Amino acid sequence: MKVSIWNLLLVLFFLSSCSENDEPQGIEETFWVYSYPINSMPGSMPVFSDFAISHEEEFNFDRSTWELIPQEIEGFIFKPTYLQRLLVSKKEDWNTGKVERKLVRVLAEEKDHYDLLEGTWKVIKYEGSDLPNEKFPKGQSVFILPGIFRIAGSSDGCNNITLEIQKVGPNKVLSFGTKMMTQKACLPDWHDTLPYPGLSNNFKREGNVLTFYSDTEGEVAVWEKLN
Repeated sequence: MKVSIWNLLLVLFFLSSCSENDEPQGIEETFWVYSYPINSMPGSMPVFSDFAISHEEEFNFDRSTWELIPQEIEGFIFKPTYLQRLLVSKKEDWNTGKVERKLVRVLAEEKDHYDLLEGTWKVIKYEGSDLPNEKFPKGQSVFILPGIFRIAGSSDGCNNITLEIQKVGPNKVLSFGTKMMTQKACLPDWHDTLPYPGLSNNFKREGNVLTFYSDTEGEVAVWEKLN
C-alpha cells in the first residue's frame, strides 16, 4: 500500500510539473495584411503603427471589418503597396496575454495601385474641352489622400464631397465606398459642377498626368498633378 501511495504522489508531482512548464500550443490562422501601415494612436509620439488585417477570402476595404495587430510577425517582410495573404501560427502567452505570430507562408500577393492616384490634381480637360469652361466656370481640382486614409475630396461648386476609394487596379478604380457631402445653402447663381470628372473610367498614369478614357469613346478627362 505504501508503494502505491508513493507512486501516486510521483505521478501527481509529474503532472503538476508538466502543467507549469508546458507552453501553449500555436493555432494557425489566415488573413490579409493591408498595403499600408495604420497609425493606431493618431497624434501620439512616438507614432504607433499597426498592421490592418482582414480575415475574409478577399481583402475587405471596409475599415469597420479590419483588425489592428502589432507589426510583429516573425519571419514576415511587409511590402508597402501590396496586399499580402498570410498563413501564420498564433500563440498566446497564458501569463502575460501577449499574442505571438510566426509566418508559416505567404499565400498570395496583390499589387494595390492606389498610389497611382495619390496627390492633389487639377483637371485640365474634360470631354475634349479645356478647363475652365462653361461647365466648369472655376475649373476643378481633386485631392486624393495617402493610402492610410484612402479618401478623395472635391466640390460640386458649393458643397464639399468626399469619396472613399476602395480597390484600385492597374488602370481602373474597381470599387468605391462611402460618399459624403456637406449641406451648405448654395447661392442662387451656383453652377452644379461634376466633382470627379472621369474617375469612374479607365485611366493611364504618365508622369504627373492622369488620362481617363473610355474603350468606346476614347479620352474622357485629363488631370495634372500639382504636388
